[in-house]
Amino acid sequence: MGIDPQVLLGKRLRDARRELGLSQAQVSEKSGIGRVAISEIEGGRRKVSSLELARLARLFGHEPDYFLNAVSLDRGPTYASRKLSVLARTARKLSEHDQEQLLRFAEYLRREAKRQ
Repeated sequence: MGIDPQVLLGKRLRDARRELGLSQAQVSEKSGIGRVAISEIEGGRRKVSSLELARLARLFGHEPDYFLNAVSLDRGPTYASRKLSVLARTARKLSEHDQEQLLRFAEYLRREAKRQ
């Protein structure tokens, strides 16, 4: 028998919070969901409403499906490392111009690394 989907959902939410370096109190403040509720959701002891999931997903930079997809819940992070995952979510929040600048800088770093 597999793990309870509610527990898996809570684990995925907790992992996303930790990837961003946020405390439960910070998530509570930013999402408007009580800190105790955050703890219970992450522990799989409380169901999360669709509105709460939407707020948490937006805060963590993911679509709600990322947390709900049972197949992806067993897999690791979407990217090869947590740093890349956080970088990608952060970059999505930048303006188009700033994203282009970031891409140019990443390409510069890649070229410099090849030279060494």
